[in-house]
Amino acid sequence: MASVILDQISKTYSGAPSSRPAVHGVSLAIAAGEFMVLVGPSGCGKSTLLRLIAGLETADAGTISIAGRVVNTVPPKDRDLAMVFQNYALYPHLTVFENLAFGLKLRHLPKEEIVGRVRVVATQLGLDDVLDRLPKALSGGQRQRVAVGRAMVRQPKVFLFDEPLSNLDAQLRTATRAEISRLHARLAATMIYVTHDQVEAMTMGDRICVMNAGAIMQVASPAELYQAPANLFVASFMGAPPMNFIAGRVEKTCSVLSFVPTSSVAEPRPDTATLPPFRLPSVFAARVANHLGKPVIFGLRPEHLDLPDQDRNGENAAINAQIELVEPMGADTHLHLRAGGILLIARVPPSGGHRLGQRITLQPNLTRGHLFDAATGLAL
Repeated sequence: MASVILDQISKTYSGAPSSRPAVHGVSLAIAAGEFMVLVGPSGCGKSTLLRLIAGLETADAGTISIAGRVVNTVPPKDRDLAMVFQNYALYPHLTVFENLAFGLKLRHLPKEEIVGRVRVVATQLGLDDVLDRLPKALSGGQRQRVAVGRAMVRQPKVFLFDEPLSNLDAQLRTATRAEISRLHARLAATMIYVTHDQVEAMTMGDRICVMNAGAIMQVASPAELYQAPANLFVASFMGAPPMNFIAGRVEKTCSVLSFVPTSSVAEPRPDTATLPPFRLPSVFAARVANHLGKPVIFGLRPEHLDLPDQDRNGENAAINAQIELVEPMGADTHLHLRAGGILLIARVPPSGGHRLGQRITLQPNLTRGHLFDAATGLAL
């Protein structure tokens, strides 16, 4: 196990069509034994950051430390890391056993130790019966396990995973995801995992680093990211279906705080809102003290738009909306709604009685809402 410390890391690719850095000013501390997930949209810099840690790219500025040692000028082979790539990167002419043993042979370890390590890892990953096969004779899931096993036999200080499940089908992704999580629990090793899939991030990481445009948006536990996003980007990126956003302003009349909707963030057409003002719970009082009358954005998760018989907030707020799309998901149903000019998504129980064009009343659980500064996007 080893800690990984990034301090003000920046990287710009020469000859790129844009002068914007791939990563800029990134500082991140990963504890020894932690499972850290780097998540964000394509092009956000997460894979670049992983390649910088691995030594496959050179940072333009900042320092990278592994186990307390600055490794900026240390070659990849001497950093004691193991990387699992998206495309497996197996040697097609070598058997599974030979693929697993390849890195150990390069280190000139004794044959008995090589065989022992390979056998242990093959048993842990369920590869005992395919050790004599070539990669072309394996399923996608088996190839992925060989790639993981090749990293395991090296017993490195840090494991690096670069979107290792993106080539697998949905069912196999779920199974392999759980396999890697169990592997981390068993080895107690430091793991850094890159993905664009928020489900992978939420289910696997001890902490999650959300990135966008080469910068870190927030680093927190999965629960904190979901329940207390630091800004609009994190709030919109984490969660499926995404958080509902309504533009408006906060007003105060006779010590009563109200959110006055003005437009939909999804379709920002001024003066189209037909939603009534919401009376905000007292927990918002301190947060909005300096934002009265200013543009803000109210956010609410789809599961916090309740049907009338599920009213938990005790408020009189109500939204009358028309159903534009019904998505049965099995355990629940997603309703795409329009309330005047406001677009909303509600996650409701799978009653099966909802239909297109139907008008329903929903009651927002306002105590679970979020407010963001419209200018900066920061949470209030």
